[in-house]
Amino acid sequence: MWRYPYLTDQFGFHEGNSILHRLNPLAKFLSLMLMLLGILIYPSIVVSILFLISLIIGFFAAGISFKVNQKRVQFIFVFGLLLFALQVLVTPNGNILVYLIPEINGLGPFVPITDYGVSLGLIFSLRFLLIVLSSMLFVSITDPTLLAHSFAKCGVSYRYSFALIIALRFLPLFDTESEMIRMAQQSRGITTEIRSIRGISKLLRYTFRPLLVSALSRVDALSMSMDGRGFGYASDRTYVRNAEWRFQDTILVVSLFAYLCICFLLSFGLLQFPVALF
Repeated sequence: MWRYPYLTDQFGFHEGNSILHRLNPLAKFLSLMLMLLGILIYPSIVVSILFLISLIIGFFAAGISFKVNQKRVQFIFVFGLLLFALQVLVTPNGNILVYLIPEINGLGPFVPITDYGVSLGLIFSLRFLLIVLSSMLFVSITDPTLLAHSFAKCGVSYRYSFALIIALRFLPLFDTESEMIRMAQQSRGITTEIRSIRGISKLLRYTFRPLLVSALSRVDALSMSMDGRGFGYASDRTYVRNAEWRFQDTILVVSLFAYLCICFLLSFGLLQFPVALF
């Protein structure tokens, strides 16, 4: 049976049986936090590139194609290139490599490109790509229900865990509904662009308002369903599926925790590493 691509290629959790899917959700969450903290504390170009390559391999290993979020991925990489170009153009410090505008008839040169600007541009663009792509991979391979159970086993109230489940579950739903609303408006001859204030006003009127009404109706139905099932009546609850902590989860978390400790030592100057390696 033929299916609409915007209904099947959703942004959100994708079921699978890869090694990344089988990892404990809490281990994946802790690994994500440790990796991002390390990148923010001590941004290394070499390590960031290695992490970026690992993320791309992770997408393919989990069976998640970039075609699922092709427009988003294109926007992410284009924005990353813009960040790199902006930092290169506005950073005059460092050794000058080349001038974008050479000297002409004694006038110029202008817009110097420095080694420090290139390094800073790479750091900012790689940091942006790592934050966004790692979050996308985490959402794609992590079952929200098992993640909530993992948080509950750590002592987090299931009420807060359920709020996280709702957020992760509603993301692909709102994504699908916004696409359906845009297609419905286009079939009526209504086009929305954000190149002007009038276009933004039309977008809010014809896309955001119907999506908001749909979201409020779903929230109302969800709250009534929760009340009918006695949600929040007891201080504890049971789960149909449980997430088990395995040896590979410990190896992953310990490895990234060691990486975070090294980043702390490097940032405070307590450890020296060759630039070529770190």
